[in-house]
Amino acid sequence: MPRAYETMLIVRPDLSDEPLEQLLSSQEAILRENGVTHVEITNRGKRRFAGFEMKKFKEGLYIQFNYEAEPDAVAAWEKNLRINESVLRHMTLRVG
Repeated sequence: MPRAYETMLIVRPDLSDEPLEQLLSSQEAILRENGVTHVEITNRGKRRFAGFEMKKFKEGLYIQFNYEAEPDAVAAWEKNLRINESVLRHMTLRVG
């Protein structure tokens, strides 16, 4: 039975609009290929990190994904996120 999840991505702040759109559409396609439904993507904007750097960046672009998925689909997607160089960090929470 699908469960509700929320994943927050911190993306490189130097991505322009077109590469960012390509990244988001490719990630959404990966989710949909794994049977994920009700995908909502929210751009939370650029924020400065509190006194530290991630991969030599002092700020990042926060992107929130809300979706319903099986646990296997989430694990497959997170594996893809770990190797994507545009994603600095990610965190997934089960909602509800």
